[in-house]
Amino acid sequence: MIPVSWCRWSFLAIIALQVMWFAWLFPSQSLPMPLVLGVMAMPLVILAWGVWQLQTRALVLGGFILLFHFSFAVAEVYTSPDVRMLASAQIALIVVYFTALLAVRRAKHSA
Repeated sequence: MIPVSWCRWSFLAIIALQVMWFAWLFPSQSLPMPLVLGVMAMPLVILAWGVWQLQTRALVLGGFILLFHFSFAVAEVYTSPDVRMLASAQIALIVVYFTALLAVRRAKHSA
């Protein structure tokens, strides 16, 4: 069974991956970096404290935002060989987050 803490750590790892991907490893050639980071990482950063505290509303909102990131990563896996590994890592982290949400749900219902 996956521990509840994996939800927290996978969310933080997704934020770190977004910053590394769009600010350092493969910055956008056509859009300014602050705009790209504002769209891709800032909503996650805003919710990070709530996710760390396992607040239900923050976990659900984080899940909705991560659905966008999941779709983006799947598209990147199929279209961009350069970022295929980063996108695959993002997909794996998002799957871990959603799987860990089940552990959070079980923990909240048993308490």
